[in-house]
Amino acid sequence: MELDTPIKLIAFDLDGTLVDDTIYVWKTLHEHFGSDPKRRFDARRDYMSGRISYEEWFRTDLELLSERGATRDAILGCFDGLKPAPGALKVLGELKKRGFVIGLISGSLDILLERFFPAHVFDYIMINRMEFDEAGHISGGQHTPYDLEGKASGLEELAKREGLQLSQCAFVGDNINDLHVMKAAGLSVCVHPKHPDVERVADIVLRGDDLSPLLEVFGWPD
Repeated sequence: MELDTPIKLIAFDLDGTLVDDTIYVWKTLHEHFGSDPKRRFDARRDYMSGRISYEEWFRTDLELLSERGATRDAILGCFDGLKPAPGALKVLGELKKRGFVIGLISGSLDILLERFFPAHVFDYIMINRMEFDEAGHISGGQHTPYDLEGKASGLEELAKREGLQLSQCAFVGDNINDLHVMKAAGLSVCVHPKHPDVERVADIVLRGDDLSPLLEVFGWPD
């Protein structure tokens, strides 16, 4: 598609977009460690219905994982079953070389980002952060205000910091939690689509596993 305004900033989702073999890392972790499914369901329902805040939902997830022995090393061990999406590292590096501002807006966890992208090229990172004590036990964390419908606000914030319009910002995602930000972005790209609504909203849909076609979508900035 031809854009009226050239893209200057590209923001990415993490789970299912840049990291394969997981749809949501929280779900992957809870299933791996055997967290109480009823308490997980109740917390999600209470957040969605407005009875608890996102921070309260986040801290409930941390408590559930901690109760099941989810130490830092054990969490990293769980991630051994995951991998970066094909072409992800190459694409990120090349887009950075081409002069794009690169952002990450995700409801995932910083420990997953650090596991697969330790030498990342992101200019901005908006993600949940998990904290550990000296023994590696979960000691707390910092929730992101930029998940679900808040992802659009995250993109607006990045645009503001860079002195850009939203029309100059793109978002690359894969699932229904990306709908709001995809609607807000000047260009939205859906990779490995997980839901038909995302395909309908996205300007461009890439169905293959390899992210390399993103280099054809995003040429050199003007």
